[in-house]
Amino acid sequence: MSEARAVDLDGELTIYTAAEQCPRLLAALEESPTVRVGLAGVTEMDTAGFQILLAVRHEAERLGGAAEFHGASEPVLDALAIVRLDGELRPVGNA
Repeated sequence: MSEARAVDLDGELTIYTAAEQCPRLLAALEESPTVRVGLAGVTEMDTAGFQILLAVRHEAERLGGAAEFHGASEPVLDALAIVRLDGELRPVGNA
């Protein structure tokens, strides 16, 4: 089994940056079916950001791996809570 591939995101995770971030994350899955996505540097997130995270998780599971979300920033935690995806995407390492 291959080692998890780490990808740290920073700045906006919005409709304006989704076209840049999604291919980057999917490319990481080509290297390893398990990816650790760092969210500590994300300053803003909208529904396009949710779609990216859910798509990455879905693709990782399809490949037999997993997507792990770590160190979510306050803007990410707030956005997830507003749309009630905080339980669905469960970032770890925020204590």
